[in-house]
Formats: sequence, C-alpha cells, structure tokens
Amino acid sequence: MRKSVKRAIAITATAAVVGVAGTAAYAAWIAKGEGNAYAKAGQAQDLKITEATTAATLYPGATGDSVIKIKNPNSYPVEINTIKWTQSDGVTATPLSGSTCINTGIYFGDFSTGTIGSDGLLSGLALQLGAGETKTFKLTDSVRMINNSEDGCQGATFSIPVKVTGASAAK
Repeated sequence: MRKSVKRAIAITATAAVVGVAGTAAYAAWIAKGEGNAYAKAGQAQDLKITEATTAATLYPGATGDSVIKIKNPNSYPVEINTIKWTQSDGVTATPLSGSTCINTGIYFGDFSTGTIGSDGLLSGLALQLGAGETKTFKLTDSVRMINNSEDGCQGATFSIPVKVTGASAAK
C-alpha cells in the first residue's frame, strides 16, 4: 500500500473517532423549566397575660410599680412595644379578708411627666419574649393611687385589665 493511501486511511479513521467522541459528548442534553416555589405563612397567636404578683408600692397620692406576666405561644420571638389600659375597663381589687375596696382610685399609664399620666398608655417599650416563652416584667412607676381610694383598699391587690401590642422580633 502506498504511503499516501495509508495516510488517508489514518486521517479518515482519526476523523471518524473524533466525530464519534464529539457526538458522545454532545449527547448530554440540557433541560430547562419554569414554575413556582411554594411556602406557607404561620398564623399569629394572641399573647396571653397571666397573673403576676408585686410588692406593695402604693398608697394614696403615690406612684408605684406594676407587674405583668406574658406568655408568647408563637413559634417566633415577639417585642412588645405598648401596653394600654382603658379607664372604662376599671380596676378590680382583692382586698384583705373582711375589707371592701370598691373605689380603688387606681390609674395605669406613664406618670413620668405628672400625676395625670398618659391616659392608660405605656408606649416606647421594648419587652422581649422568645418563641414559646413566658416572662414577668416589672413596669416601674406605671400605677398611681389617687387620694380618694377607700380605706378598705389597704393591703389589697389590684388587677388591671390591659392590652399588649407587639410585633415579630425574628431576624
């Protein structure tokens, strides 16, 4: 066989091998698609306010502390920024045995600027509650007993119905 025929066969064979190899490499297909991803938001649960005890800090004409115990049943942390008492909701007294305390003379709010207070609103708070956490907070100078409180209110414990407002503190 001639040299040129051998060379032509070798070149043709090499081209055939490269072509097959190129076809094999090109056989990997590209796949594309479009669609939507899905997620579902949880549903916020109301914060629960439960009983808390406090030390005696009140007497007629004095501003004292209150205590609030709050449970966060949510799966995310919450920051409470306001607590609101509405005067028409009143205040309930649990007087000492044998006493009565109908006219409590108790007001709730921010009394830092005077004896009148903030109409039952504590704002600008940053009370942190973790997910599923129950925590007790001391609210300094948040309650005032005015001078017309009955004598039977001495030693009484006062229950003040409030509403708390906060927002998710998840980061």
